[in-house]
Amino acid sequence: MDEFEDEPDYDQAGEEWAARNDRPASSVLGRLGGTPAWIQGDEIPSCPSCISPMPLIVQLEEGPDHSTAMNFGRCGGAYAFACEPCGRGSV
Repeated sequence: MDEFEDEPDYDQAGEEWAARNDRPASSVLGRLGGTPAWIQGDEIPSCPSCISPMPLIVQLEEGPDHSTAMNFGRCGGAYAFACEPCGRGSV
């Protein structure tokens, strides 16, 4: 069984949050843990020590205001992963 089988779709969850809070969906700045919502193809890194896929720690979005937004390359995002047993990380 997939660990995140019951996890809501990232974009859908952001839209639902925005509707409940009367905010634009672009106000969602990311997620902690779960399954990455890739802009392009799946790029989950493997731990260089144990070769296991690294779990997502955080996914960050640019933000709603271009003047204060994080710059990830025009509509990009940032992802951080870590292998807890090995103490290794990847971004």
